[in-house]
Amino acid sequence: MTKVQLVTDSTTCLGAEAAADLGVLTAAGSFAFEDERMADDERAWRAAYERIRAGARLPRTFAPPEAAYLAHFRPAAEAGQDVLCLVTPFDVSPSFTTASAAMLTVQDDLPDARIKISNPGVGHAGLGALLTTAAGLVQEGRPLDDLLAHLEELEPRADALVVPADTRWLEESGRLALVEEKLGELEDGLPVLRIGTRVTGVARAATHEAALEEAVRRVGQRAGGAQLNVVVAHAAAPGLAEEAADRVRRAYAVERLIVTELSMAIGAVVGPGAVAIGAAPAGAGGN
Repeated sequence: MTKVQLVTDSTTCLGAEAAADLGVLTAAGSFAFEDERMADDERAWRAAYERIRAGARLPRTFAPPEAAYLAHFRPAAEAGQDVLCLVTPFDVSPSFTTASAAMLTVQDDLPDARIKISNPGVGHAGLGALLTTAAGLVQEGRPLDDLLAHLEELEPRADALVVPADTRWLEESGRLALVEEKLGELEDGLPVLRIGTRVTGVARAATHEAALEEAVRRVGQRAGGAQLNVVVAHAAAPGLAEEAADRVRRAYAVERLIVTELSMAIGAVVGPGAVAIGAAPAGAGGN
């Protein structure tokens, strides 16, 4: 058994298979159309993106409840493990609030339980990449304090960018005006978005191919030449995701690359067809 149990929320783009392989437990949120509410998972997201493409309005999204975190925190604490829970930034999901409530509930019963809730400034695919690095450190047997020290150094060097298929869902979700405040009117162009503590436009491009190339170019810049862990997530666009993954492999030294589904908390902002790319330095110190 490892010394530290990693936990995250379902907004993080890892996918069930990769999360299980990395030893990361996921607290599931949910999302709701006008007539139906569904728990977060990859199958539900795929079906939802098809509904949106067929004309349904973007769904509302909900953070994991306290009970979803308790189901992971309590067994780990009872087994004598420390818990490190990395959650999605506030602008996307209020996961920090429910995770903190679960932490306090466990500590009421187990006062010596060590549970740390961290809200990095990088979300979705970037948080998935950061967790991939953290999982490697956990598997090396690093204690909680050591992990926290490394993550403090790694977080600013991680990034997460998104290229939407077009801007109509950004407009529906109410985010287009904020993006155009920085980039100017997009007209027929496409933005490259950073979704961390807030949704911001970082670049504009005339074509989708140019936007994807710009996202790949930028996503590894903060890492300063370090080898990367990378997550590419897509909103029902697997072909585009594989194209993005190929571009990343050509551009950077990659230790691990995961291709997965884009969580609905992000998809409900950018819409079907979007591709997200997240990167974080691989290994302690990002070397």
